[in-house]
Amino acid sequence: MLQVDPKHRRSTLMEHRIFVAAVAVGLVHAVDDAVVNRQPGVEITQHLVALAVVGIGALLAVWVFPRVRPGLRSALALTAGVLVGANAALHLLHIAVANLQGSDLTGALAAVAALVLVALAGYIPFRHRGERPVRVVHRWARRVFVVVIGLLVAQFVLVPVVIGMVQTHKFREHVGDPPNPDFRAVSFRSSDGLRLSGWYLPSRNGAAVVVVGSAGGDRTGSKRHARLLGRSGYGVLTYDARGSGESEGTPNGWGWGWEDDVDGAIDFLQDQPDVTVDVVGGLGLSTGADVLLEVAAHNRDLGAVVADGATARSFADKPPGALDAPLMWTMFASGRLFSGESPGEPLTEVVSAAAPTPILLVASGSLPGELFLNDRYAAAGPSTTLWRLPDVSHTNAINQRREEYQRRVIAHFDGALLDTDRRRRP
Repeated sequence: MLQVDPKHRRSTLMEHRIFVAAVAVGLVHAVDDAVVNRQPGVEITQHLVALAVVGIGALLAVWVFPRVRPGLRSALALTAGVLVGANAALHLLHIAVANLQGSDLTGALAAVAALVLVALAGYIPFRHRGERPVRVVHRWARRVFVVVIGLLVAQFVLVPVVIGMVQTHKFREHVGDPPNPDFRAVSFRSSDGLRLSGWYLPSRNGAAVVVVGSAGGDRTGSKRHARLLGRSGYGVLTYDARGSGESEGTPNGWGWGWEDDVDGAIDFLQDQPDVTVDVVGGLGLSTGADVLLEVAAHNRDLGAVVADGATARSFADKPPGALDAPLMWTMFASGRLFSGESPGEPLTEVVSAAAPTPILLVASGSLPGELFLNDRYAAAGPSTTLWRLPDVSHTNAINQRREEYQRRVIAHFDGALLDTDRRRRP
């Protein structure tokens, strides 16, 4: 240890014990979350790599803690507090909106541990102030340096890691009532075997459309779109993506792995006796739009796509020269670690490979980069049509451009799915 004064050594030992205890609580929750109370349908091996990385990082921090100066000990405690607290906060939110279940108990204990770590981070510099007398100029230069480095680490490491954690640890919410009483509860299997739950409205015109929701994953945000399609005679399947609502699996706010859900949804629709058209349509919102672009490139049973609000789902999709590229890289890398999943091919490539499947891109101006990215996707895809809406908020054209949205979306599906030249099932 750096301190030679017995009083300082005792203080450091106490701080170390508190740090070890709080980090241990965080690790217990990590094991509970990843292994003991993992999501239904998730293999025990899926999160073992992430658990190993977290465990090694925690042990390294515990070993380093008493061997460094107070400023670095404070930084270690704050970093651990932020990371433990980010995961724990999701469990506290879940407890607030639903019943205590699964790993919520250890999540609540981890929240207490996070508060202890943050308090420890504030206590250490206060307790050890003045131990190493330095000139005023040097003291302030050091403070400025620490603040600048701290802000950079927070911006390009902590913030993106927390985003990656949140995107892969979303809690399940109650799905409520169907869009109207004509929708019935159904379940089906993804192409990789997960049980997914949703609502289905039988077709009146022989064609059907699967609706794929946004980052939250569940079916609650797409009810209005489902009603629009149903009024026009289409069969409609809207469902909870893996890890959300009532479906098995682990959540992912970027839609990694959702292509297997969509493949299973297409199989479900093609097995319905009221669906006689040999291909189905897909309407995706935000993350769901990204996923449908990928599915269109490999599944020719998806005969038409409306991609409302496609953005970026991997580092490869970032706009060229993006100033936040380091942040995005860390964010997506942490997402891969925590989820055990990986993104598919860059969306520019899959849009090109999707041809000749007709794709309607709906792009709004409220999210940074959405218009630019959709311009790029439209240029890459020979079978794409782009509808630019710079004054409309993300995926809200159905409300802000209601009549035109209905006209364009239905005309797109009518032309692709109800054309009499299309091959029909016997």
